[in-house]
Amino acid sequence: MKDRRMSKKGILLLIAALIVSVTQVNAQSADDVLRYSLEYPSYDPISLVVPGVSHATGFGAYQENPATMALFDESFLSMGLSSRFLDETGTYLGNTSDYSDNQTGIGDLGLVYKVPTTRGSLVVGGGYSQTTDFNRALSASGRNERSTITDFYNTTADDSLFFAAFDTYAVDFATTDSSYAETSSIFRIGFPQYPGINQDMELTERGKTGEYSLFLSTELLKNFYVGGSIGYYSGSYTYRREFLESDRENDYNATFIDSDGDGTPDTDIDNILSVDRIDTEIQAFSARLGIIYEPTPDFKLAASYEFPSKLFIDEEFNTQITTTFDNTIQFSDEAPGAFSYTITRPQRIKAGVTFTGIPKLTVSGSAEAISYSDAEINFDEINLNPLENDINGTVQSTFNDVINLRSGLEYKVNDLFTGRFGYAYFPSPQDGANSVRQFISGGFSAELTKGLMFDFGLQYSFWDDQNALYSTPDVTEVVDEQVTRLNVMAGLRMAL
Repeated sequence: MKDRRMSKKGILLLIAALIVSVTQVNAQSADDVLRYSLEYPSYDPISLVVPGVSHATGFGAYQENPATMALFDESFLSMGLSSRFLDETGTYLGNTSDYSDNQTGIGDLGLVYKVPTTRGSLVVGGGYSQTTDFNRALSASGRNERSTITDFYNTTADDSLFFAAFDTYAVDFATTDSSYAETSSIFRIGFPQYPGINQDMELTERGKTGEYSLFLSTELLKNFYVGGSIGYYSGSYTYRREFLESDRENDYNATFIDSDGDGTPDTDIDNILSVDRIDTEIQAFSARLGIIYEPTPDFKLAASYEFPSKLFIDEEFNTQITTTFDNTIQFSDEAPGAFSYTITRPQRIKAGVTFTGIPKLTVSGSAEAISYSDAEINFDEINLNPLENDINGTVQSTFNDVINLRSGLEYKVNDLFTGRFGYAYFPSPQDGANSVRQFISGGFSAELTKGLMFDFGLQYSFWDDQNALYSTPDVTEVVDEQVTRLNVMAGLRMAL
């Protein structure tokens, strides 16, 4: 590959880069605040299906209400795996594309120990339990006669990204005075009207977060349980996007680029490939308190409170731009960066009820109140205050305060087998995108041998969404998405 910075223009570019403040926060936006604030029902194979606010489901129930851990009848070890299968249908420029992805990892691994007592209940424990995941997959393609991603590169406030685009001829001087104030997309130079370009895009988001926690729960008074948990919240997130613009209709068939530096134009653009990546590490501390009151043997009322938590985000990102000419010569450059910031996740207040008055049947329901508008992003650098205020203003004005609803049925066929069914409705957390999330779940527990249970949970979820590919002062190109996701969790519980 050749490098345009070896040319005279490239030397001028390098000098300019030394005196211009480079913006390295192109990856941060209100979307990051929402991404790291969302949670989906998961935790363990049982809690995936049935809410655990007022009912002892599985090991991860402490994440919904640590007081429920006192309801367990015996000590046990828990271990499980989680597999997520995702399929998205994207509609862009009148075309529809399907794209899929899957990922497998540890779902939970922990110990619940019921301390021997003469009366009441005292349970302690700890371990790891999955909190949420970031799996997404999207593709799009079409003929765009309105804009090009190189328009975005030409107008971006990120100087390093602009210079990378200039260095690869994605952006060039639009006039003969060689002024950086007079640049344009390479696809617009020399044309009275933009001819258009073919676009193809593939995107994947992967990763998950989980908690390493300690919890304690006890029957403080007769039929009144209290509990608390503290935890270390950790995870990772990766983003990969390939965006290809290609001259399939040969609209740019002219020798207007000097690819070998001899001063004579000798070729034109065949395609421009942009590869974006983000790699993020996430850390935080968590704390919860919960109570359960049992007014009758068949009825439980519960509530829990999760304190706001500050997530520490360490992020590396890069955009690599590679331009291929008709004569097969390539120019490539990139705009790498690293950045650290914090996101404050809002408090969560949960209430639940469980009814066991029908033989063999347990009915549970829960409501979770989340003020997403209280979430915020924080940068350490004072010069980034305007960006910070802009993002937080967007959060406060467009993020909703929601109440997530869950319900579940559990039917104990006998001591060897219990079946479950659940449903959850999560209202859209953001204005403008009707991304109401619905979750339909099912599962069972079966005794493999005395003291060893196999737990299985299956969750099917679906919602609509949007993905903004790029924005310019004139247009924002958006893909409309239909998302379907299958989360499968399976594990073993060993009585102690």
